Formats: sequence, structure tokens, C-alpha cells
Amino acid sequence: MKKVLLILALTFSFDCFSQEVEKAEVAAVTAVVNQFFEALEKQDTVLLKQVASMEGQIWTVNNTVSPARQRMRSFSDDLKTLISKNSFLETPLSMDVKIHEGMAMAWVPYEFRLNGDFSHCGVDVFTLVKKDDAWKIINLTYTIDKEGCGK
Repeated sequence: MKKVLLILALTFSFDCFSQEVEKAEVAAVTAVVNQFFEALEKQDTVLLKQVASMEGQIWTVNNTVSPARQRMRSFSDDLKTLISKNSFLETPLSMDVKIHEGMAMAWVPYEFRLNGDFSHCGVDVFTLVKKDDAWKIINLTYTIDKEGCGK
């Protein structure tokens, strides 16, 4: 009976430890994604370089035109256009993070404001990898929509 209780106690303690590690990793990924939004709002190229791989890709799916248009650029391309006279505010509406073995995905519905006015909404999908104990964005795919915001 003591052995059974010991095995059960160890099982529960490993499970609790595993859940704490997972929560910490989700918090770390969430922080990186939020720093991306901060870099965009502040037009901070230094912060963008810290959270995103400059070789990474950004894919846009523009659903405001028919047929929908896709476009690809790199994060390094965004560095050239991030500094602007315009103000950008991208507000995440929620965030769902999935993690597996050094890879993470964040699904983030958002609203985007340009110079304070509503521009569009959509969904950002961030792909991150963990390298040297730090999460970094390697891919961002997002939609541009005018309707269906908040989903």
C-alpha cells in the first residue's frame, strides 16, 4: 500500500511540475508576442530585432479585395518601413498559445488602428522557436478583414 501511495504522490508531483513549466513557457511566448505589438506601436526597430528573426517571413492574406491577395515579405523588410509619421496600434483581442518541443504558435485575433482610426481587423498567427533559452518569432501570417472583427 505504501508503494502505491508513493507512486501516486510522485505521479501527481510530476504532473504539477509539468503544468508549472508549461504555464511559464506560455507566459514567455505571450510576452514575446506582446513585445512585438509594443515594437509596432513605438516603431522600435531595436525591440523588433530582439523578438523576431530578421530572416523570418511575414505573410499577408488581404480579404478586403476579391479575390483575396497574398503577399510575403521578411522582417528585415519591415525594419525599413516601421519608422513612419503614422501611428500604429494593433490590439490583440485574445491569444491562444500552443507549444511543442521548442516550437510555439500563437493565434491572435486583433484590431488595427492607423492614426487613431479603425483600419481593419483579422487574425495574426505567430510561429516561434526557442533558441538559446529565448523564444523568437520566425513567421507571422495575418489576415486583413473589414468584417467579422472580434472572432
